[in-house]
Amino acid sequence: MTSGNFSQRRPALVLLSGLPGAGKTTFARELGKALACAHFESDAVRRGIAATPTYAPDESARVFRTVEERAREALRSGRNTLVDATNLTRSDRRRFHRLAGRVDAFLVAVRLTAPEEVIRERLSRPRQGNSAAGLAVYELMRGRAQPSTVPVVVVDTRFDLAASIALVVRLVENGSG
Repeated sequence: MTSGNFSQRRPALVLLSGLPGAGKTTFARELGKALACAHFESDAVRRGIAATPTYAPDESARVFRTVEERAREALRSGRNTLVDATNLTRSDRRRFHRLAGRVDAFLVAVRLTAPEEVIRERLSRPRQGNSAAGLAVYELMRGRAQPSTVPVVVVDTRFDLAASIALVVRLVENGSG
């Protein structure tokens, strides 16, 4: 939006999705180096809510309410915002799609993926960071993924992330400017 010589930049909401082990947080960290943004990782929020996560529906509902509240605050303050979570179903993503609309943020949806054997190998090693999801959680979630209802950048994390990071940065800069 432009009014005279004053330019109002729309913040972007970058919404990641993907199964445990797909590389969401690795992608998010690399994107954070290239794009100034508030990063809300559902696993970090979950760790703050439950020292030993159960992934029970009530726990997950609390985690995602918290992530949504924090993302809303960041977007309203004009900050680009990155939501790093599985977001596998349309209903998981819907709250963030609506949030982007309510605060007039530009939405960039990114789905992280890798072949099953790669994900299984990643999840069989000790996890770095906040995620406690292992093969058992992967097994529970792998059949839940639903197609996106908005355009989505699909990133196969077996490969170098630089080109995908550059694409998302370009989308954010072009869409929010």
